[in-house]
Amino acid sequence: MRSTVLGAPADILTKSEFLEEITKIIQSTQKMKLLVTAYSEFYVQGTRDTDFLNIMRKADLVTPDGVSVLAAVKYMNRAKGKSLGVRLGQGIRVGSEILAGSVGETVTGVWLFENLTKMAEKNNWKVFLLGGWDGVCEKTARMLLKRFPKLKLAYDAGETRVGTDEAINKRVLEKINDFAPDILFVAYNPIKQEKWLAKHQGQLKVKMGMGVGGTFDEYAGKIKKAPRWMENMGLKWLWRVMIEPKRFGRIMRAVVVFPWLVFRDSK
Repeated sequence: MRSTVLGAPADILTKSEFLEEITKIIQSTQKMKLLVTAYSEFYVQGTRDTDFLNIMRKADLVTPDGVSVLAAVKYMNRAKGKSLGVRLGQGIRVGSEILAGSVGETVTGVWLFENLTKMAEKNNWKVFLLGGWDGVCEKTARMLLKRFPKLKLAYDAGETRVGTDEAINKRVLEKINDFAPDILFVAYNPIKQEKWLAKHQGQLKVKMGMGVGGTFDEYAGKIKKAPRWMENMGLKWLWRVMIEPKRFGRIMRAVVVFPWLVFRDSK
């Protein structure tokens, strides 16, 4: 079911349903489909960046990468157009559900990456890894091949100027198209990677493209995963502040600005 948060979509499906939809795409598509793993910062960006908002709106699948997105959908379903008292009351109620871990099932980029690479070996799909810095792309590729020896895999770390240097960009596009992967995982910075995929959607010989942000870093152990209980309670943001204080500004947009915008939009 497709819902809307701050004018941008959020597909509310179970993890198994998302895997089923992705399988259908890979089995049948002729043109690259775009999957966006959207967390709250994406929706905040969409309120100030029309180009990015349109990319999210045109995406074929948008997964709720974080409990705050699920909470926003639940809150808007209950509070949209209601009185101030009802809106405040529903905000408290949804907040308690977040802490209780009962707002729904998130579908994160890391979870999708782990499960889709497993499915790729089983179904003979080809996978391409693009991006990531400081050798993390190559390390992730080595780890995947050790875990899935029959996986058809290619990768390119790219360079920091991919997307701005046309010669480098052309080389990367040619390498991807020569391999013609079923799934392209792009680990540039969040939002930049979705814009890159959308810009080149018509050029890429790919079944499905997906931005994965820091997934390679997490998969390769460069970033320590948050404890499961913190994820379930919507406290992954706190974990990231603890281990990466430099992310404080971005995280505040996600945990302060995003709820305020959702509340304001519920009038």
